[in-house]
Amino acid sequence: MSYPPLAPNRYPGPPPEAQHRKNSGMALASVVLGAIAVLLSWVPIVNNLAAIIALVGLGLGIPALIRARRGTHTGQGLAIAGLITSAFALVLVIATQAFYSSVLDEVERSLDEGPEGASADAVAPAPAADVVPLGVPAQVGDYQVTVDAVQLDGNAAVAAANDFNEAPTGQYVITQLTVTYTGGDEGMPGWDLSAVFHGTDARQYSDADCTAVLADDAIDAPTLNPGGTDTFQFCMDVPPSAIPGGQLSVEPTMSFDDERVFYAVQ
Repeated sequence: MSYPPLAPNRYPGPPPEAQHRKNSGMALASVVLGAIAVLLSWVPIVNNLAAIIALVGLGLGIPALIRARRGTHTGQGLAIAGLITSAFALVLVIATQAFYSSVLDEVERSLDEGPEGASADAVAPAPAADVVPLGVPAQVGDYQVTVDAVQLDGNAAVAAANDFNEAPTGQYVITQLTVTYTGGDEGMPGWDLSAVFHGTDARQYSDADCTAVLADDAIDAPTLNPGGTDTFQFCMDVPPSAIPGGQLSVEPTMSFDDERVFYAVQ
């Protein structure tokens, strides 16, 4: 008994649909971008770029997965992996940025609070042995410096000096100096000298931090030849609670030696 021969396979090899399925470069790119985004998501500032890379990875992974599900392309596993890594990278970016933001807030809070244990009731550090009275000259660097007056509440004077002056963060303290240049070349006292108020909160408040324009501002002081004299003002922005009992010093702006001189404020 014989059987008819079997018909030859019309499609040798894989089924036709398998032969025509294309490789998915989008799926592979999604995995690569997702992995890069995960690595960069831990780095401050750079993780902003990681978020963009992760979004691109998602944008490539979604259509790659759709094509693989339809059977027109391969790479379904790669597309899923790319979606997972890209989404994970976005979560890491959000988490790390929140962490770094909290750290920066804590550092800023610590700087605002000053040294550990300092408060408005803290006692200012004792100055040098001698405090120069108002109206008495003392040598500060290349200048004979006399503190003529100290205005502990200078808010009204600052407001009257210039309409564009902003209100202080705390309270303006104004000191008026009369200086004589004793150096051998020429001096710019408004730049060469600095005034510092030492608050009872154990913090220092320099004229460099006061942006108000004064009626006789130090920045307008002329250049002096030897023996030249000028009178001008500095301002400092000090918390009101740190002013009573505080101290004033005048010192060279640039100096490698301790040439600070303390003056009485009243």
